[in-house]
Amino acid sequence: MTKAELVEKAAKDAKISKVAAAAALNSFMDGITKALKKKGR
Repeated sequence: MTKAELVEKAAKDAKISKVAAAAALNSFMDGITKALKKKGR
């Protein structure tokens, strides 16, 4: 599944715009990336 497909599915399931879904997904991914880098992984 691509990022675009994830955004589309999240938007549809949550009944929000694709822009809002993309922002939420980007925020989530940034948080995960920062947490993993902080732990030295």
